[in-house]
Amino acid sequence: MLNEDTTRMTSRLLYLLKRLSDEWYCNELCHAQLEGFNNSYIPLFMSIGTKGISNSKLASNLSITKQAASKVIKELEELELVRSEKCCTDGRSMMLYLTDKGISFYEHIKSQMETLEQEYKKEVGAKNYETAINVMLKLVEYHEHLNKAVKV
Repeated sequence: MLNEDTTRMTSRLLYLLKRLSDEWYCNELCHAQLEGFNNSYIPLFMSIGTKGISNSKLASNLSITKQAASKVIKELEELELVRSEKCCTDGRSMMLYLTDKGISFYEHIKSQMETLEQEYKKEVGAKNYETAINVMLKLVEYHEHLNKAVKV
């Protein structure tokens, strides 16, 4: 039996939220038809968006290395969800775009996520949901700053 201290332990809650969210992704996003698609691709895939993004900007936005982003992008290209082109203003940079198949899948995931967000708002109230999002953004910012200080 969990006591009050254990029930509210941040590490436990983050672990459970991640595990249960991953389970929801598997069950609800209906990507079984995309053999080879992994839930870990979702943040990168969705961050490309419908307008495209450079590999460097994508890596920076997600606080991962360019090499890690490139590995996932290569796998998304093999699934024919993403294409890359040299940037017209900087020949050293690669721009990433969703293919037609990628756009269709992007819209599907976006719709499913919007539905989930509406369910969250029903569960906790719109104001509490927005507060939770703002708190998560601040915690991410805190850890980004903390991690940059450690690397120096």
